[in-house]
Amino acid sequence: MAQDVVEQLEGFISEDPTTWGKLSGDVPFRRLQLLALREILIELRRIREMQAGSQVHATRARPGKS
Repeated sequence: MAQDVVEQLEGFISEDPTTWGKLSGDVPFRRLQLLALREILIELRRIREMQAGSQVHATRARPGKS
């Protein structure tokens, strides 16, 4: 089974400064980009779940059709 994108990102956004110190100077910027993209993905998933939940409630609230 494929691993979730958010879980895959965890390996790339380590808090350990020695790991990042060995890499090029734009790595902190790339790390911030990954953090921002992860938060956007999580928020979009939350919104999608809320919309799916509200659609279920709206369907149940409608009177039945023949």
